[in-house]
Amino acid sequence: MGTKSAKPKQILVFSPYALWTFHTVYEGTIAKACRLRGAEVTYLLCDGLPECDQHWFSKAGGPRPDDICQRCRAASSTNVGPSEFPSQWIGQYLSPAERDEVTSWAASLQPQEFSSATFRHLPLGEWVISSINSYFRQFPPDLTSSAVVQVFRNFLVSAGLVGIALANYLDRNSVDSAILFNGRQSITRVAMEILIARGIRVLTHERGEYQREHLNARANAHCMSPLPFASFWKTWGGIPLTRHELEEARMWLVQRRYGANPAWIQFSKTVSAESVRRQLRIPKSKRLLALFTSSTDEVAGDPLMQGPYPSQEDWVRDVIEWVRNHKQVELVIKVHPNLGGNSYIGAATHELNFYQRIRTSLPENVQMVMPEDNVSAYSLAEEADFGLTFGSIIGLEMALLGKPVLLASRAVYEHAPAFLTVRSREELTALLEKSLHPSDGREIQRQAFRIAYYAMCVCDMPFPKVTVESLYHARENFQNTTELAPGMDPSLDRICRFLVEDGPLFEQPSAVDLARTNAEEDAFLDELATSPHSFREQRLERWLRLRSTGRMVKSILLRLPFGAGEKILKISRPGWHSMLKSVEVGKMAANSK
Repeated sequence: MGTKSAKPKQILVFSPYALWTFHTVYEGTIAKACRLRGAEVTYLLCDGLPECDQHWFSKAGGPRPDDICQRCRAASSTNVGPSEFPSQWIGQYLSPAERDEVTSWAASLQPQEFSSATFRHLPLGEWVISSINSYFRQFPPDLTSSAVVQVFRNFLVSAGLVGIALANYLDRNSVDSAILFNGRQSITRVAMEILIARGIRVLTHERGEYQREHLNARANAHCMSPLPFASFWKTWGGIPLTRHELEEARMWLVQRRYGANPAWIQFSKTVSAESVRRQLRIPKSKRLLALFTSSTDEVAGDPLMQGPYPSQEDWVRDVIEWVRNHKQVELVIKVHPNLGGNSYIGAATHELNFYQRIRTSLPENVQMVMPEDNVSAYSLAEEADFGLTFGSIIGLEMALLGKPVLLASRAVYEHAPAFLTVRSREELTALLEKSLHPSDGREIQRQAFRIAYYAMCVCDMPFPKVTVESLYHARENFQNTTELAPGMDPSLDRICRFLVEDGPLFEQPSAVDLARTNAEEDAFLDELATSPHSFREQRLERWLRLRSTGRMVKSILLRLPFGAGEKILKISRPGWHSMLKSVEVGKMAANSK
């Protein structure tokens, strides 16, 4: 008798946001790799909802376009993935009676009930609040506004419809594993929670958090959840780094300081030669504390992201009151530059207004740097004696310089003992007292390098099978699917092991890993201590000068009459950008060999 072959793994790609083609390229590439390993892949697409994350008022500055669902459906048929895998629509799994049920439920809610609203025992209010925050860049949402109320109600309708449709789909179809975009935003959060509750393995994906052509892939968690790295750190945090790994972490910080290789819009000004103490007239005799705020609209209202403080504003007030009574200290509050808005999203006026209000009544030993002020966060971090954050990644960057850091919320570095993590509001004062005294910079730096390497270079996976062409465009980087086969790419192997083989996303330390000592770390940190330019790179300084020259030349050309300058720019732009890219990545490539 012959042996019965194993049943192929059934993988569902929940892909409702077809207009975001940047992300569909990644899930399409993963789907093809899973198929090569014997899995059967099906797509579930969106054919129309009253509200979703394809439009935010904070980005567009206006109402939701009438044709957005039509454009999204059209994009679905041509995206990587749906064009070559079987696909179905959400609407196929909804009856008219079910649609009416959801609409009636949402219509019956009072605005004050929205955030805690449940439908068929699903906490939809909690699951969509992150999108409401991003939609208007305000938390809590302004429920006195009829526009906010209508959008919130429509998000609840969309969440209810997706909840029913996905449940119906799962009742009728076998699914072993699922792939979906980020798991944070409204209907993707609904899908993730329902899939996990059914015992289905879920891989969420987002663009790399801090490096271009990396992928933020998480197992059974949304893209901003602190839990996956907490678990990874528990296993790997005690494993010392090799020289090569330390160098990768160093280069990550170097890139950040120069604004090179970003995964997203660069918010902070690059490191400057100008002294912040001189800029802000801070005497050298004073101990300089730097408080870096965070942009909190993406995570506010999520119980998983809640720290000891109900809000960042409460923490900032507490720190200011402590500093008021310590005249030997100068506190500089650096307001997160993202709050001022950028080319992608509008200003977070609600948060900005808080800082504008308190700015007029600060103690004499407290200064505030607003998003528009010409003060580099990296220069401030370099000169500060002590850092304070509400989760900002610059806390890790300061620690890489050997600086002590206090953390007052959730962050990737919250579990490292060398960081002063506030676990309750009552212990803040005692922790702030430690800012008055020197710290063990060596141990801070050691743990910071491990976190930077494991979080930014391992968990934030290199993903060379997709090429990032711009902030909004990516493409496949392989000639044929044999390049996605087992053994061809470590990141794809990890992802497929999780989705197809029921294995872990990341390996356990090997016997060789467990036998490592601190010797290579100690030698590396000794070198950093004796080199004044450890975090400088001449090639990237040249790259910054070239970019500055390019902006100046562009400004001159655009003044030419008859559109001549624009024509010159159009001809020369591809070559110029290619040259800039080669200068930007050249040194990084050399360091990664």
